[in-house]
Amino acid sequence: MIRNILSISSVMIFTAFGVVVNLIFVPLHSWGMILWSRIVLALVGVKVTIIGNNELTNVNPCIILMNHESSLDIPIVLASIKKPARFMAKQEIFRIPFLGWLLKICNHIPIDRNNRQKAIKSIEKVSVKLVKKKISIIVSPEGTRSHTGEIAPFKKGAFRLAQSHNLPIIPVTIMGARFCIANKTLKVIPGVVTVHLGSPVYTKHFENIDECIKNVRDSMVTLKTEYEHARLMSV
Repeated sequence: MIRNILSISSVMIFTAFGVVVNLIFVPLHSWGMILWSRIVLALVGVKVTIIGNNELTNVNPCIILMNHESSLDIPIVLASIKKPARFMAKQEIFRIPFLGWLLKICNHIPIDRNNRQKAIKSIEKVSVKLVKKKISIIVSPEGTRSHTGEIAPFKKGAFRLAQSHNLPIIPVTIMGARFCIANKTLKVIPGVVTVHLGSPVYTKHFENIDECIKNVRDSMVTLKTEYEHARLMSV
């Protein structure tokens, strides 16, 4: 209990410090986020094992497509891909003083969940800037964190974004994060999270977006199912 309080407090203090430093040194934001992610994971005692795509550094920019199962998913993905990226997040986060200002200045993408047209315009406007700068975009196609641990149905936004800019999609399957920090709780259990970096997928190689979505989601579901089955058998 005491360790958990100390680790969470350390993360909050370090994150606040990091936000202020990033506001001063905005050009270093991309690498600052990677450093932040690694330190946050170290503070809470979560280690990441990376499997898969060794050519990720050569795919630039791209759409990083991740499943969403814990509040540690963003630092886990940032620490795994090791490349400049921005993420989509609900617009409420952009209203937080200092943090929201930093996210807006550095072209992270605010999403209005109550206004689909506004969300689409926001994505289109910011994504053009990011693609020109060769900065990748992190998206959770489920739209929200999974309550059951299962990968929920995917929304089409990320796939349409990849299609409109002819960008490759990199499926990133996070496995085990929900056992380190459960949904709707701040209790962190130190452990190992496995991250599978998939090979590039292009929407143009499929007859339609629905077929592409099914292909990507099915591959991620299979990986996660096999992982959790193996984990259950080892307990």
